[in-house]
Amino acid sequence: MASPPGSEQERLEYMLNSKRRALILSLRWANTHTYLLQEEPAAISFLEELYGSVSNDSRTLRGLKDLVPDLEKVVKLHSEEVKSTKKKTLIRQFSNGEERLQKKQPIRNQDDILLKVYCSDHTYTTIRIAVAATGREVISAVSDKLGTTEELLLVHLSSAGEKQILKPNDMSVFSTLSINGHLFACPREQLNNLAPLPDQEGPSAGSMSTFELMSSKDLAYQMTMFDWELFSCVHEHELLYHTFGRHSFRRTTANLDLFLRRFNQVQLWVVTEVCLCTQLSKRVQLLKKFIKIAAHCREFKNLNSFFAIIMGMSNPAVSRLSQTWEKLPTKFKKFYAEFESMM
Repeated sequence: MASPPGSEQERLEYMLNSKRRALILSLRWANTHTYLLQEEPAAISFLEELYGSVSNDSRTLRGLKDLVPDLEKVVKLHSEEVKSTKKKTLIRQFSNGEERLQKKQPIRNQDDILLKVYCSDHTYTTIRIAVAATGREVISAVSDKLGTTEELLLVHLSSAGEKQILKPNDMSVFSTLSINGHLFACPREQLNNLAPLPDQEGPSAGSMSTFELMSSKDLAYQMTMFDWELFSCVHEHELLYHTFGRHSFRRTTANLDLFLRRFNQVQLWVVTEVCLCTQLSKRVQLLKKFIKIAAHCREFKNLNSFFAIIMGMSNPAVSRLSQTWEKLPTKFKKFYAEFESMM
């Protein structure tokens, strides 16, 4: 690049400003990509090399000194993270709700998961597989574990018995399971015989006896904190992968899938509790409770759970309970009508 015309001082200022712009852009890039940089050794090498060059230049160019600590912090953070994550994280039983017991941290491409895959006779095998594994890789691992040479299909079986044959290039198949859905592996001739497991039917009794003793505001607060944990783990890139197809990028969207799954869980929780409550007076109390929780969620700016609760209450299985809705106090009917119009 040709030097700009002007005095020596003007050329020096031009060079300094150009280097500052490049550095500021690099810092913004590193802060935007965050933990994803750890999956790209070339990116870490670039940052380390850039830090070395800037440190040397800052001895003669004082205008760069204020950016050196920021760059050093980024390099140290990522270098230490790479060392600490060389041992792969193991996520246990993502599909069985046990993920709530773990401290929330982003699920990454290099992480492993223990995955249960069922056979047509309801026995199962547990495989250890990469988070971003494709359907083909899951089937290969299952075949090796079972010691079979038969050609197997990977099937997502919902609690209602609906079957979806997963494609060989489908990625992170574990994170797209429906609520109470399970993965099955079977030869094509056994496909029609697949039936849901008894535990896929869901609960047979509600939790009204303990649920009604809990503070609506405390429940809404805890739900908000949990939703925020899930949301904080979602990287912006996952939205792009989700929109354009993660198989094109060979990247997981597990954090986004988990956040979306949470919405469905809350919605079905409302439907389940109301439908399992056999006493009319108790059902009225339940509706009041859910409206209160929704109101507090809105107060906490948690629109994820707020809309999930309202959608659960507007589900046909709940909205058709005419006697229950008739007994609901007018004040709560007005609150619900307002919430529904917002949705």
